[in-house]
Amino acid sequence: MGYLTGTVFSESLNMDTDIGVILPHDSRYHRGFDTLAGGRKPRARPKTLLLLHGLTDNHNAWYGRTRLMSYAEQRDVAVVMADGVRSFYQDMRNGEAYFTYICDELPRLMETMFNVSCAPEDLLVAGLSMGGYGALKCVLTHPERFAAAGAFSSAIHVEKYAERIPDRVETRGFDRVVRGIFGEKPDVPAGALPERLAEKAFAGGKVPPIFMTCGTEDALLPENEAFFDSLTALGADAVLEKWPGGHEWAFWDKSLRMFLDRFA
Repeated sequence: MGYLTGTVFSESLNMDTDIGVILPHDSRYHRGFDTLAGGRKPRARPKTLLLLHGLTDNHNAWYGRTRLMSYAEQRDVAVVMADGVRSFYQDMRNGEAYFTYICDELPRLMETMFNVSCAPEDLLVAGLSMGGYGALKCVLTHPERFAAAGAFSSAIHVEKYAERIPDRVETRGFDRVVRGIFGEKPDVPAGALPERLAEKAFAGGKVPPIFMTCGTEDALLPENEAFFDSLTALGADAVLEKWPGGHEWAFWDKSLRMFLDRFA
């Protein structure tokens, strides 16, 4: 595998932005990986995973804090990690268009720059906390573009952050960012609400599988359970896995491995 970091110019953001990319390549044969996990054989153009970070992270967090490199190598999947800053993956009212960048521009950019497949049957999206919300927003806004989504410990109710910032270490100073995302008098559009997006997506036809996880000690568990129930009521191919754990990297490492085992 190769891990590349650098800067790309985004037309959606109208600026340079950092990115990290994991790419399968032939060095794995020298380490005995001629057959991959589950008997897979390497593909000419690997599947691609868009992997989204949380509120206080950047694109490098997944690579530095999990066994992502090993998981991707064994499952022959390319991984793209982009910076979404603290945007909640929105096209901000007073800021940049991060949703357009992540969901629209980035897959096209990756296919142009690297020998990877971002075809609908090969493109996955996943993330943790804010990134779990971002993954849900991507797959429910454009279900025709993705094969599956992983949402780990997701911060589902972005509208609550617009009304009142929770007293948590990671949300310090987020009141200023909320005004950038949703305006001085925060106005959260329907396109930012996962429940409304789900209703629209399922009314329009087939939606890819959604794999959710949340720790039993995580404060976000109730809203994840409620959203999973709403997906089930709509007839979704959805799973919510729960086990002991909090809002922490050990939990997200296991979540990522389980997601890739199912869909990579």
